[in-house]
Amino acid sequence: MASVKVVHFKSKKFSDGTSPILLRVIIDRVVKYYKLGDTYKCKFYPKINGDPDPRYKWNPDAGSFNSNFTNSSTANRNIRKRWAEAEGIIIDLENTNPDYSHDDFKAEFIQKEKRIYVLAYMDYLIERMLATENIGNAEVYRTCRNVFKKFTTDDIQFTEIKPKLLNQFIESCQKRGLKKNTINNYLRTLRAVCKKAMKEEGLKYYPFENFDRWKDLKEETDKRALSKEEMLKIVQFEAPERSDQFHAIRYFTFMYITYGLNFADLAKLTGKNLKKADGVTIIRYNRSKGGKRYEIPLDETGIAIVKYYQKLNPESKYIFPILNEDIHITPEQIKTRIKTAIKKTNSVLKKIAIELEIEDKVTTYVARHTFATVLYKDGENPGMISEMLGHSNLQTTLTYLKSFDHSAKLSAGKKLL
Repeated sequence: MASVKVVHFKSKKFSDGTSPILLRVIIDRVVKYYKLGDTYKCKFYPKINGDPDPRYKWNPDAGSFNSNFTNSSTANRNIRKRWAEAEGIIIDLENTNPDYSHDDFKAEFIQKEKRIYVLAYMDYLIERMLATENIGNAEVYRTCRNVFKKFTTDDIQFTEIKPKLLNQFIESCQKRGLKKNTINNYLRTLRAVCKKAMKEEGLKYYPFENFDRWKDLKEETDKRALSKEEMLKIVQFEAPERSDQFHAIRYFTFMYITYGLNFADLAKLTGKNLKKADGVTIIRYNRSKGGKRYEIPLDETGIAIVKYYQKLNPESKYIFPILNEDIHITPEQIKTRIKTAIKKTNSVLKKIAIELEIEDKVTTYVARHTFATVLYKDGENPGMISEMLGHSNLQTTLTYLKSFDHSAKLSAGKKLL
């Protein structure tokens, strides 16, 4: 004989004083408790003069939450569903295996408990990211989700992701002309989603356990850096004041002299980021990528650019005329505006580079590469460059710099003949 009941397991207490709602299953007088999938919990309050304490949100007789529990209807519906599944399993086991045990029940119940669907779970994670203003990661997850949906058409469970399906996903991306690194990023995002489901939802199955194609899907991207002479050509390029070229050059110059400042961080700079330290004007900010705190001293050129834009836009809280606090309010609006501004700035820089007969593609990110290589080739200590770039260790900087140092390789090669 077996019995199934949903109970408030008061013997276990979480740090917030609540206790979980669990499924109690008795098989051959052996009592075991099982999670219901979602972690439902509430605080226990004893009866007052024989009557239930109104603060107690669980009804032990009905095996359900009272109406004062948040989303009680949804919670009770899910609990009833899991309760019914458990009773169905018991009935099936009694008909097919009279000597069944908790192990038999668990094998059936836990398997059903982990029916987590990939696209639905990604939607849930994206909503959480947006709620915490983690816009960048939300976009990464959303893009991956949309690409995976085009491949699967319908939502699938995590347990349906096998090596064969992953290989088919790769092939579908390749047919669409996607680059190796792009496909690699999609797979890494899917892997992160799986690990999140394992950690937060109790998913036991790991789809990537036997996946071995990471190396096949990685290729080195071309790192571009300008010479000091090419950089000076751009800095000294004459453009009509307040024109798109004028602004693009000043953005690019400021990013270059501020250790390769990210465009998104440039756009978000306000007067509050300007500080005085030891008589030197510095910009103090937390980098958008990683949140690390930076303090960068401004030279005369940097100060002149800041003063120019502060005079140009005295009413704006932002230093550079990229964001408008009256228009770009939400994190998504700010993210979208910055993305548009980067695209426009890169387009203008490309035209300037063509006019100056600079062969390399010039984008806002080239400022960071150029800053590092110009200092390196001028003999600056790699340790100082590493600190200025914000790298966590020197080896990262050395690897980064050597990828640009073609002149040293050419000089060494001349010794061969």
